[in-house]
Amino acid sequence: MTRKTLSDLVKQEAQKPDEPESVDSTLELEGDVEAIASKLKDVEAESKHREDALHSEINRLKEEILDQKKHIANLQVELGQTDKIKQEYAEAKAVILKLTEPSQTIAQVERVTLPTTQNFNGDSDIGSWLG
Repeated sequence: MTRKTLSDLVKQEAQKPDEPESVDSTLELEGDVEAIASKLKDVEAESKHREDALHSEINRLKEEILDQKKHIANLQVELGQTDKIKQEYAEAKAVILKLTEPSQTIAQVERVTLPTTQNFNGDSDIGSWLG
């Protein structure tokens, strides 16, 4: 027997003349309805499984997005630190270039770059001189 959809069975039954149903046709109809109900349960279970899998994937992707946002924030902090280091490097380079210019005397360079002796603290490091 081929499987028929519920709507096909209903149409078929509606087209039959009003004659008493035989036991065989009733049993066949019940079997078809049970087969359709079983198939629908299988489809429902498969859909539920797919839905659960998609929800898991969505949650995994949300966590990945949060991790990426944290990584971006860390990179922005590092970039700020890099910019500060670049600025310090440029200042140190300028001091070195001034120190190596033959036309400048050391006294002239000290006035431009070194703190006065009144502000000089022996415990300070050269980095504090550079800004």
